[in-house]
Amino acid sequence: MKVRVISRALAVTAVTALGAAGMTAAAHAAVAPATAQAAVRAAGAAPYDFNGDGYADLALGDPYGTVGSYTTAGFVTIVNGSSAGLNTAKKQVISQNTTGVPGTAEAGDHFGFSLTSLDYDEDGYADLLVGAPDEDTTAGANAGSETILWGSPSGLTGTGSAAMGEPDGAGAAHRFGYSLVSADFDGDGHTDWVDTSPGDGFFWPFKNPGPALQARKAAQSAKVFAPTAQPHKVRGSKRKAVSAAADSAVTGFIPAAGDVNGDSKPDLIIGWQDTEDPTYGFDVWDDFNDQGPSFANEMITRVDSLAVGDFDGDGYGDVAVGGADESNGVGGHVTVYKGDADVTLGTTSTISQNSAGMPGGAVAGDRFGYSLAAGDVNKDGEYDLAVGVPYRSISSLAHAGEAFVLYGAAAGLGGTGSQAVSQDTAGVPGAAEAGDEVGWTVNLLNPNADGYADLIAGAPKENGTDGAVSVLPGTASGVTATGSATFGAGTLGTSGKDAQLGVRQGRIG
Repeated sequence: MKVRVISRALAVTAVTALGAAGMTAAAHAAVAPATAQAAVRAAGAAPYDFNGDGYADLALGDPYGTVGSYTTAGFVTIVNGSSAGLNTAKKQVISQNTTGVPGTAEAGDHFGFSLTSLDYDEDGYADLLVGAPDEDTTAGANAGSETILWGSPSGLTGTGSAAMGEPDGAGAAHRFGYSLVSADFDGDGHTDWVDTSPGDGFFWPFKNPGPALQARKAAQSAKVFAPTAQPHKVRGSKRKAVSAAADSAVTGFIPAAGDVNGDSKPDLIIGWQDTEDPTYGFDVWDDFNDQGPSFANEMITRVDSLAVGDFDGDGYGDVAVGGADESNGVGGHVTVYKGDADVTLGTTSTISQNSAGMPGGAVAGDRFGYSLAAGDVNKDGEYDLAVGVPYRSISSLAHAGEAFVLYGAAAGLGGTGSQAVSQDTAGVPGAAEAGDEVGWTVNLLNPNADGYADLIAGAPKENGTDGAVSVLPGTASGVTATGSATFGAGTLGTSGKDAQLGVRQGRIG
C-alpha cells in the first residue's frame, strides 16, 4: 500500500531463500532481559507490558494474515499477561485498518513481519514497534515501513500511532522493517532500537531522545515519535569488511542484543547471509555512542537463529547460533560462542540432538536450531536456551515439531538435564499432528511475573494456516506440562484469516 511515512521527523532530528523456509529475521532472535545487564534500568515500563500492570503481554506477528479481502496484508495479535499467566480472555487484533493506524491494509504488506517493544515515551506503558517490510511507499514498491503502536491503561491503541520509512536513501525493494531489536545500547537509561533494510545493505540504530522527548511532550498533547537515526552498512563476510559501500547482496538480517563484552551495556549482534557467495555469518557491534556502534568482530558460520545469554554465569553474554542445516551435526545444531572482554569469541561448543544427555536422537532434516530464545527458566541465575525443531517427526507424524530446553550451568550449556516437549507430551493440551511445525518460533517470556520464564512454542501450521502456540510454565525444576496451555485462532478470533499464529513472536532483545 501507499502510506505517507514520517522520515521528515528523522531528517529534522538527525530488530525467507529468505522467507517462510529460510532466515526469518527477528522471529528467530531473542535475549533474556537481564542478559543486557544495563548499568541503569531503562526508563518507563518493561517491554511488552502494554497496559502497565506489571505483567508482560504476548505479541504475535501474523504477517501472512488476511485483513478484509487482502491476503498477506498482516496483523498483530496480543494476549495479556496476568498473575495467572497469559489471559486469552483479554486479547487484541490490530492491523493497518485499525482506527488510528497509518495507511490502509493491502495485499503483500506483511505488517507484523517483525516486532519489538519499548516504552518509547516513558509514560509507564510499553509500546510496540511493528515492521511491514513489503509496504509500498512513495519511495517505491516494497520500500518498507515501521509503525509504533502506543501503550495505554487499556493496552495497545492505534490512536496517535505513527509510521516511518527508511530515514535516508529509501528505495524500492529495500524492505525497511525486515527485522527489529531494542535495548539501551548506549547505556543512557533510554531504550533504543535497531531496524534493518536488507535490500539496501544497511541497519539503522535509532536513538531514543529521552529527556529531549519529554520536553516536547510537555509542550504538546499529541504523542511525539522522532528518533535520531544512525545508518551503518552491514559488513558481511570478511572479504568485504573493508568495502566502503553497503552490500545489498548481504541479506536476511537476524538481530539480537546482549552484553557480550561484560561492560554492562548491551551489544548488537547481526546475523546475515551473503547471497553471492553464499556465506552466512554474524557481526558484533559494541560501544554505542551518538555516532552509533563500533564494529567488534565477525564470525563466518551458518546462521538461522540467534540468542544471547550468560549461560555459564561468568558475567559475559554468550552468543548461541542455530544452524538448522546438516553442516555440523545431523538434523541441525547450535554453536555457542563464549563472550569475553575483547569479543574474541574464541571458545565455542556445539550441541546437536546426538549430544550427551539429549532426549531422543538426531534425524536428518529435523532443523534443530531453526529458532532460539534465551531466558532463566528455573530462576537459578544462569540463562537457559529454548531450541525449536519444527520438522521433527513425533510418533511418526512428519513435521509435527518439537522444542527443547537446554539448561545453563557453570560449565556452560549442554544436554544434561535438557527437556524435549511437543503436543504429544503428557499434560500438554492438544495432540501432535503432521505438519504443525511446533518450534517454528520459541520464546521465553514471564507473563505472570513470578521470575520463572515460560516456554512459548509457535506452531504456525496448526489447523492448516490458523496456527497455535503452546505455553509451558517455568519452575525450579524446569518447564512443566502442569498448568500448560495451547491456544489458537479460534480462541483469539482469527480463524480463517491465515494468521499462522506462532510464525512470529515479539521477544525481548
